Amino acid sequence: MVVLLADDLGSQDLGCYGGPVKTPVLDELAAKGVRFTDFHAGAAVCSPSRATLLTGRQNLRTGIYGVLQDHMHDMHLLESEVTIAEVLQQAGYGTAHFGKWHLGMTSGKRKKPSLQDHGFDYWFGLSNGANPSHRNPTNFMRNGKRVGPMEGYSCQIIVSDAINWLETKENPEEPFFMNIWFNEPHATLAAPDEITSIYGDPEDEAAIYSATVDNTDRAIGRLVAKLKETGKLYNTLIIYSSDHGSYRADRNGGLTGNKGSNFQGGLRSPGIFFWPDGVRGGRIESTPSGAVDLLPTICGLAGIDKPKGVHLDGSDLSPLLIERGTFTRSQPMFWLAPSSRHLATLREGNYTLMGYRSYKLPENQVRKNELTQEMARLAGIDPSTPELGSRVSNTTFTSPEYKRLKNEFVRLRTFQEAWIPVIKAGDFSRFTLYDLSTDPMQKKDIAKQRPKVTARLKQKLLTLYEDVLADAPDWYPTKNM
Repeated sequence: MVVLLADDLGSQDLGCYGGPVKTPVLDELAAKGVRFTDFHAGAAVCSPSRATLLTGRQNLRTGIYGVLQDHMHDMHLLESEVTIAEVLQQAGYGTAHFGKWHLGMTSGKRKKPSLQDHGFDYWFGLSNGANPSHRNPTNFMRNGKRVGPMEGYSCQIIVSDAINWLETKENPEEPFFMNIWFNEPHATLAAPDEITSIYGDPEDEAAIYSATVDNTDRAIGRLVAKLKETGKLYNTLIIYSSDHGSYRADRNGGLTGNKGSNFQGGLRSPGIFFWPDGVRGGRIESTPSGAVDLLPTICGLAGIDKPKGVHLDGSDLSPLLIERGTFTRSQPMFWLAPSSRHLATLREGNYTLMGYRSYKLPENQVRKNELTQEMARLAGIDPSTPELGSRVSNTTFTSPEYKRLKNEFVRLRTFQEAWIPVIKAGDFSRFTLYDLSTDPMQKKDIAKQRPKVTARLKQKLLTLYEDVLADAPDWYPTKNM
């Protein structure tokens, strides 16, 4: 079993989703598998999304409120959470993680669980992003020990280690789970010039961005070739997605919102399921679904019991995949972003209800806006660009002054654990409703035109919100978790 996750990939980047990048390997997996057209990330930002994917639970329940900065936060994925790796490990699978983690690693005096504590026998990767870029990264670790400078590109380095792990496993016949989380196409971007030149000038950010996705597809091709060589390809479930939408507005299919937004542009992601021995391929599936469903779905496909005594927010998609039985969603899909204006989003059928927070956080919004404008000016980015904060954070431009401004900007944007009491006591100011079947771009709020639908979904949203917040730990002051 293999889970492949891109970082910051848009819902319309891949060739099989009508995107501009040449991705023949993923296109073939999609053509021979099931391609979901209404698939969603676990959250619109990195750490929360990954927590939801691994646990099948709303990220606040797992301890993750926002993007993790290990040197600033006590929060981490709670050791008490049951992950996909733990479920499969207990069922006799060898388990390994490769690539970005971003769910908490020990930093200085801030002690946090290891990946072994979350069910991985072996791991090779990074706390967060590849530094200084995807090219020749210096911050990879293997089972907690620093590896040192490495030559090559992050996606290829990760796949090389995954292949080596397959080749050197003590028991080659043991079933395996590989969790492969790429850095690409997250900034800071880098890709071979010969690939970048396919998409434009080697200095053009859009071309480099596309090239990182292309390079990742080529790396996945090496893994697919290894599985085929060992005769395991057709009986290996391969799942591919992204942790959220792209920071590039031109790569989210025209949907409203980018990375960080609880609108569809921030949440929609690819969803490809490939398993020729278990799932009839060549199909397109339009049922709304997402990363929150992966743990129960993997349990369903592998014939493993779901974790006992654990409330799962996701549902088992296996009836859709194996075309047997009836798929039912136990509760609506639900996203929370407690430091965003769009506090909560609920999806049921074609309807999406969005709730805006009433509470105010002690943020220096004026200074953040000033920094955004200054950074845009330095990088030559149009200050009227949508989602400018995300755009300036992910440019390849750099200079000493830019780095200084960006460091201040990141500090001001970072989630503060001191906000948690305010969040737990908070409420909603208003709600908006969209019918995605007629308004996929979410341009028209129909809350007043559909008062009964709004009232019904509002009650479900509030019930879920209270339930999640009751589970969510309070990291301020720090408690022993």
